[in-house]
Amino acid sequence: MRSTEFQSTPSLADPNTNASESSPQVSRSTGADLADNTQAGSDTSSGNPYRELRAPKSSFGTLIEPPLCDAELALKNNLATAQRELPAGSLWDLLRKDARRQIVADARRYTSAYRDVSSVALGACAPNSASCRPIVMAGHQPTLFHPGVWFKNHTLQKIAGNCGALPINLVIDNDAASARSIRVPRLKDLMAGTGDESNRRRGTWETVAYDAGGESLPYEQAAIRDVELFQHFDSGVRRSIAPLVGDPCVTELWKHAREAIARCNIAGCALAQARHALEAEMGWQTLELPLGVAVRGVPFARFVMEIIDDIERFQDIYNSSAEHYRAWHGIRSSAHPVPNLARRDDWFEMPLWVYGNSHPQRRGVWVRREGDQYRISDAPHVGATSASNVSLLVSATDRDLAAEQIAEAASPELKIRPRALVTTMFSRLVLSDLFLHGIGGGKYDQLADRILSQFFRITPPALQVVSGTIRLPGQSPDPTREDKRQQLLRKERELQFQGENWLDPENPHQKALRDQKIALLEQMPTSGSRAAWHHQVTRLNTQISAELTAKRKETRAQRLRLEQDAATERILCSRELSFCLFPLDFLRESFAKMA
Repeated sequence: MRSTEFQSTPSLADPNTNASESSPQVSRSTGADLADNTQAGSDTSSGNPYRELRAPKSSFGTLIEPPLCDAELALKNNLATAQRELPAGSLWDLLRKDARRQIVADARRYTSAYRDVSSVALGACAPNSASCRPIVMAGHQPTLFHPGVWFKNHTLQKIAGNCGALPINLVIDNDAASARSIRVPRLKDLMAGTGDESNRRRGTWETVAYDAGGESLPYEQAAIRDVELFQHFDSGVRRSIAPLVGDPCVTELWKHAREAIARCNIAGCALAQARHALEAEMGWQTLELPLGVAVRGVPFARFVMEIIDDIERFQDIYNSSAEHYRAWHGIRSSAHPVPNLARRDDWFEMPLWVYGNSHPQRRGVWVRREGDQYRISDAPHVGATSASNVSLLVSATDRDLAAEQIAEAASPELKIRPRALVTTMFSRLVLSDLFLHGIGGGKYDQLADRILSQFFRITPPALQVVSGTIRLPGQSPDPTREDKRQQLLRKERELQFQGENWLDPENPHQKALRDQKIALLEQMPTSGSRAAWHHQVTRLNTQISAELTAKRKETRAQRLRLEQDAATERILCSRELSFCLFPLDFLRESFAKMA
């Protein structure tokens, strides 16, 4: 690795100024963040080591923690901390510089295959250059995610522009591909001839697929199965959403998706490239790169060797951190948020996956020391001869040599990929200066912070958590519906057990029943047998109940209609709907308002 000077842009504070004295964990909240439209939470002041991050409930609500106005401060603090704890010429300094030269070059090359990069990459790390802009990074799976996730990408380029940084989005293509479809909300038609108005807005779901289903593979291995289905996905979506949205952006998106699927033949790749090409038309200036490319060289392999060379201590810290998280949150599942790393005899499980084109299913990675070498394998036993097994020997005495051996062994049949926590640890510590997470990543990376600080003995870089809630145009939850439902439930109980309160005083018969019930309640025996009194009360309740039959039926029908409306509202007002169902101008205006 060549030693170079780390330089920030003039828009960033000099790391030698007071910024270096600030805590690198910037997590302040302003009054605006605690307003109704922002759901941020941090309970560290009360001894809770984990922030409580919740999705915004209100339409156009945002979760931005720390506040957007503090993003530049977080970036400055991260730069200052890196200069202080990772001094020039140190292993981490050299690793970061080499990794950034690689990722910027790869991101420029990858993104230029489907959109112009001349303006976004201006001033970035050029090949063999000693000067780099700070990198702001985000990442997500290549799916048709909800608008709150897309808002993170909008915020990425906004923060980068404000701070003079380079924005790069990682396509997390090593996760297992989920269902190859989206759910589209529908309104069930009124049942003809029934007169049942409660069916008029009965919500339901319709599934629209963009590819045929199949076994769960990593996104980068999930080749398209049904090109014809993919080609006509947009028309299917338009038909399904037409009663609710007349101009969904799937039309603009799918023009790019058809071009992309011809280039890469991978559904996830096509979805990510199509979305990113659409962002170019919206004026968003970012680079993009699949994670599988970002971890393909020596820098990631060198990062992995830091773990392998102290694997027993790493496992202890990793597992104890996961157990602490589970205990604090009362989680019983041993697989949540991540399963513990296992040990079998002298084999240690690594937080990595391995797969290849011939055997595309993800398999765990194990390592053990054999003299002056490490054996890296997908099977924790000796003598594995199955064609699906990986067996790689690397140096145990020279980490740089071992990293080169791992990188050189990479091929279409040997793809070593990080699991979730290692992905963000490498991205935050090596690849970027500020990382933007969604809610899920923001929660789980608090676990990564414990591992980073304890194993690497490095202050974890501050991260940014960004998400938002956008609902279909014209759809908004009724904030009074639950109160109305509770009122009807109380009314039903009173009609059943305190019906005298609902009798008509203008009706002589009902008035007489009411007066008899009140008199009986006032004459309740305080001692002795109450059998006769109870018999009279029961007889009167039966008579009163008969008088209120119609009112009870009406009240129950009102409650059921309200509950049906609530079920429909949960569908139509879901924040989890794919962004491709929304009008593009509506999303653009929403993002501008929210940011």
